[in-house]
Order: sequence, then structure tokens, then C-alpha cells
Amino acid sequence: MKKIWILAVLTICSVATQAQEVFINADLVSSYIWRGMKNGNASVQPTLGVEWKGWTLSAWGSTEFRNENNEIDLTLEYEYKNLQLCLNNYFYQSEDAPFKYFHYTPRTTGHTFEAGAVYTVSERFPLSIGWYTTFAGNDYRENEERAWFSYCEFSYPFTVKGVDLAVEAGFTPWEGEYADKLNVVNVGLSATKTLNISSGFTPAIFGKLIANPYENRFYFVFGISL
Repeated sequence: MKKIWILAVLTICSVATQAQEVFINADLVSSYIWRGMKNGNASVQPTLGVEWKGWTLSAWGSTEFRNENNEIDLTLEYEYKNLQLCLNNYFYQSEDAPFKYFHYTPRTTGHTFEAGAVYTVSERFPLSIGWYTTFAGNDYRENEERAWFSYCEFSYPFTVKGVDLAVEAGFTPWEGEYADKLNVVNVGLSATKTLNISSGFTPAIFGKLIANPYENRFYFVFGISL
């Protein structure tokens, strides 16, 4: 495993030296809601990534301000025309579940690995359809069978008077992490406004209304992107 990580680090360094763009940013959010589920309270969520010839390699994290709960995700994406493919490695640890990062044994690891695809219809009609399925890591049911946690989402962005809006709806097709059967688990409306404070500093503020019909819960998240 150490050899694999050394090879991965060397690959990342090689890509970074040839990258067309290197980006770093961070969000401050009032609560961490993901696919209709609450994953944390007020948090800081940084992102670091590189882009190269349609490929994007990024690391994303979320750390709560008050508790020792944190998440570190690695993502590899490839975009070709209207199709985007991705591999995600999610790692979560908390005070109640202090997983070790380099522990990958199924059922006892803090990692899950997911493959996904997103198709956008066109620029004039930017409806996107995404499908994501977990294929490795800790995704087992109580009967010890692999769950293949899956999530499908429809999203449509639009702009009204300089404010970027988006509506989304997501469901899980079968029993898994999100629900115990086919169910709608996420319905949301988001709004983002860029603040032109100076030529080199243009933060954005955003708000998002989120409903989870399966859990009968409703959330409002406010955040700022730096």
C-alpha cells in the first residue's frame, strides 16, 4: 500500500508541473448537507486541485468548527464535451469513529469509493443528469452483502437578475446509505451572488433550501466562497 501511495504522490507531482491550472479555494458553511443528508454543523471546506487536458484532480475537505469531525475526499474527473466521468474516494472520521486513513479493510475502513457520470444536455438547455454508485470500501448492509449505494440527481442552473440559481432533485434507486428503498431524498434550490469587492477579490455568497422527503427534514444553508 505504501508503494501505491508513493506512486500516486509522484504522479500528482508530475501532473501538477504540467497543469494548465492550479486552483485553491474554501467555503464557510452554516451546516454541511450532502445529497439531502446532514453530515455536519458549521464547517470550513477547502479545495485544492489541478487541471490538465480535460482531467481534474482535486482534494476536498470539511472540518467542523466545534467538533473533531472531518472528511477528506479525493476526486479524479475527466470531461469530454457534455459528459463528465469521475472517481471519488470519501474518507470520514469523527470522535465516535476514529478511523485510520491508511486502513482499507472492507467493513472496518473509513473509506468508500464511488464512480459517477454526469451528462449535460446542451448549453442552451443545461439540464444535467448524474448517476453515482459506490463500488468498494465500507458499503455493506447488515446482512454482510455489498450495498452498491447509488444516487441519481437532476439539476438545472439558470440566472435571474445577476443571481445564479439552480434547482435539483435526487433519489436513490434501492436500499442503501440514503434510504431503505427507492425514494426521493433531496430536493433543493440554491442561489449564488458574486461580490465584486476588488479586481483581485471576488468572493461569492450563497444560500440553499434543501428538503429530504424521505427523512421528512428541511434545511437552509448559508455560506461564503473565498
